[in-house]
Amino acid sequence: MPCFFVFDSPIMLTQNNFKKFYAISLAWQLGFFIVLPIVGFLFLGFWVDKAFGTTPFFMLVGLLIGIVGSVYETYHLLIPLIRNKDDA
Repeated sequence: MPCFFVFDSPIMLTQNNFKKFYAISLAWQLGFFIVLPIVGFLFLGFWVDKAFGTTPFFMLVGLLIGIVGSVYETYHLLIPLIRNKDDA
């Protein structure tokens, strides 16, 4: 029975898998760094607004803090990758 899958070497296969898993891991991290702070601070702002009766104010403040936090965390996650890409 002939083999239809030809690999250059087991090392190349391992490096290729590492790159794929690293990309998937980075995508999950980006998703969490973007979604969780925004949703968390938005919910916190909604809860504070409900407690004090200032309906849109703290929700908007929470949204702003969540967006700023997401941008900050995303920047610090991606800047080493950008620097490594420039060095290569």
